[in-house]
Amino acid sequence: MRTYLVYFEFMCGEFGQPFEGVFEAETELDLRRKIDDYLSNYYEGEHEKDGNVYLYHFGEVAVKVHGWEEFDDPEYVIQKLKV
Repeated sequence: MRTYLVYFEFMCGEFGQPFEGVFEAETELDLRRKIDDYLSNYYEGEHEKDGNVYLYHFGEVAVKVHGWEEFDDPEYVIQKLKV
């Protein structure tokens, strides 16, 4: 099992807020499925997907997947997420 730090951006109008998530997956394909499952349930109701952007509430709210990094050391994630 591999562990990944995934970079997202929540977008609403002119506002954008980056956030991260930690996922475990066997392969990058498995990771993509887990990200899809996570973002498909991010908001209740219908959503659309346009490439790496998930659209909610008829496009008024969106979450973009910016990418990910694989890591072995939990300390790495702690250092990356420190404010």
